[in-house]
Amino acid sequence: RVVSGVVAGRWGWRAVYLGAAVVGAGYGVWIWRALPGFAGTTNLGYGALLASMGTIWRRHGRLRLAVGSLALLGVAFSGYWSVLALVLARELGLGSEAAGAFGLAGAVGAVAAPLAGRMADRRGPVSTAKMGCGVVLASFATLWLWPWLGASGRLGLLAAVAVVFDFGVQTAAVSHQTIVYGAEPEARSRANAVLITALFVGLAAGSAVGGVAVARWGWMGLAGVTTGAAAAATAVRWAPERG
Repeated sequence: RVVSGVVAGRWGWRAVYLGAAVVGAGYGVWIWRALPGFAGTTNLGYGALLASMGTIWRRHGRLRLAVGSLALLGVAFSGYWSVLALVLARELGLGSEAAGAFGLAGAVGAVAAPLAGRMADRRGPVSTAKMGCGVVLASFATLWLWPWLGASGRLGLLAAVAVVFDFGVQTAAVSHQTIVYGAEPEARSRANAVLITALFVGLAAGSAVGGVAVARWGWMGLAGVTTGAAAAATAVRWAPERG
């Protein structure tokens, strides 16, 4: 985010996509050469593997709760990040370089991954996932303070929210993956595929809904989308497990 903000500010958005394409191609070659091979745990064909993910979904209530909660967190996460540049430009008169700099704030949340793993081991992944969802909800709820703040206060609010909710999302994501891995250990890759697919559906939906909300209702529309999605994710995480 930081690099792309600087590049877009100096050379335009097309340079960002060109650079991303080059880096992605190089990274793909490196992964192909560097990643080790390992033996599969099943002899099912590709089509049968895809069909079996539906069976895994129906079999495990803990997987369904994890999928629903993480997908909704994806809506909130992407709803914020995808329209941040528009909000900064419209509300505070800042450009892409400032939007990119928010990547530094969000990067602080990356420290949550090892912490969340240790917390999940100590307190259990379900409790840790609930805590992560609660942190995300609390951080987005503070966005409703926007109308009563000045320019510097609004900028500080955006940065603080980015740090806190990124931490919460990372915590919830790691915890939900731990839950999913334990649902059916012999089919971890397939269970994880269901979880991550749902997450990216949520991320795509958040980008679409967030853009519409800002276009129609401005900042408070975005606050409503992110807070509502985080609240729904928290409610799903607290729902009783069935199946």
